[in-house]
Amino acid sequence: MIDPVSKSRRPLKLPKLCFFCGLPGSMSKEHAWPQWLGKGAEVEPTQTTRTIGYGRTSESELTEAPNLVVTKPGSVLTSRVREVCQHCNNGWMSQLETSVRPLLSHLWQPTYAFGRTTVTTDDASILATWATKTAWIRERVSDPIVTATPQMRRYLLDHQLPPEFTRVWIARHQGRSNFGVYVGRIEASHQDDSWDTDRRRHILVCVLTFRGLSALVRTDDGWGVPEMTLPSHQWRQFWPVTETIQWPPPRLVSDADTQTAAMRYPWLRHPDVPIFNRDPKGIQEFSRN
Repeated sequence: MIDPVSKSRRPLKLPKLCFFCGLPGSMSKEHAWPQWLGKGAEVEPTQTTRTIGYGRTSESELTEAPNLVVTKPGSVLTSRVREVCQHCNNGWMSQLETSVRPLLSHLWQPTYAFGRTTVTTDDASILATWATKTAWIRERVSDPIVTATPQMRRYLLDHQLPPEFTRVWIARHQGRSNFGVYVGRIEASHQDDSWDTDRRRHILVCVLTFRGLSALVRTDDGWGVPEMTLPSHQWRQFWPVTETIQWPPPRLVSDADTQTAAMRYPWLRHPDVPIFNRDPKGIQEFSRN
């Protein structure tokens, strides 16, 4: 028997809010990779996710996080997230995809007259906005953690530009990776703070590799984290942008170059501690249907 009093006291389920506009509504399934981008591309029939990392666990210790390798069937092009309302998905996001298509096609052309071309500041802004949007969605697909604040996501919607504390670089890529993603998440505290302080900055470094291009998006949720630099002979900065960009860079990036850019942080000071605790379980492999 159901107690009508108890039933009436159940907490109401709050409506889901859109990832970008923050409003309730009918949520659509947003693809992490735009479907038009993968048309005609050769993509692996399985998805492999590798998780590695470490964190500070005492004044004198760093401890390795679980090292997981998860394989599941299905192309990465099928990955979706139901956190974008239909109004955003069919509105400004659809318009952004339409605007960026010819620009990306221009970047991945194999040859140019006189060996190179130029990218205007307006076109670079569109490309950087698209890369930022795609990187944020990719992070959300990978994990419930979100680096960009609601205010930053709303800014991207309202202004059609990356928000403050966002940087975007693009390179020409040559390697085996296609529709590959590296997502690096970092918590940084000031060197004068204690190791367990709550005053931390969160940083996302996401590298998207697709159809002969690699885009690196860095997003900080606040000020104060040191700048990062990438080799200018391989990467071109598309945001912030103040002048036309000469394209392509003299050298291509490899699979190893993209991994290094996403997983190595020489611009941050590493804690000087004597103990590094390895995860006793080692690499754990899982297969999911």
